[in-house]
Amino acid sequence: MNKELIRKNIFKLLDYSGLTDLAFANVLDLSEKQVRLIKNESAEFSIDDINKACDFFRKSISSINNKEIEVDRKFRDKLITQHKNNPEYSIILEKRPSITYAINFELFHNEKFATEGIGIGSIKALFEDRGWKFSSGYISTAMDRNSDRIKRIPNPERAGWYLYKLR
Repeated sequence: MNKELIRKNIFKLLDYSGLTDLAFANVLDLSEKQVRLIKNESAEFSIDDINKACDFFRKSISSINNKEIEVDRKFRDKLITQHKNNPEYSIILEKRPSITYAINFELFHNEKFATEGIGIGSIKALFEDRGWKFSSGYISTAMDRNSDRIKRIPNPERAGWYLYKLR
């Protein structure tokens, strides 16, 4: 077993699922600290943890043990559909995803955001269309934290306001 590859693939699946580390820790019945230690390579997944992760992500151990996996951008939506009759997992997936997920998998794929730029209100509405409620302040802070990938430009129509655009 290639535990390093398995760890890498499980965390890639976690990123594409939109779950927070805390939610994933609950799926595996671990502490959030233990998940972070595993993420930082200071600890390892047990065989039981790997089996639980594979069950949740609907992947076989062999599929995450052979090579780095390719994951569809809509993986979270597929997981929601696959687990709709499993209350233990559907409750977790029905919760709002992390803001990082919302930015990476929804906002970055919005054509207007990529080309022209959009304001916080439009970003908030975009997320709300997916059923994800984030406050304007929270979105604004997330935009600033991602300044290496997101450019903030003055809004030509409203003095003192900004548009956000893909760099």
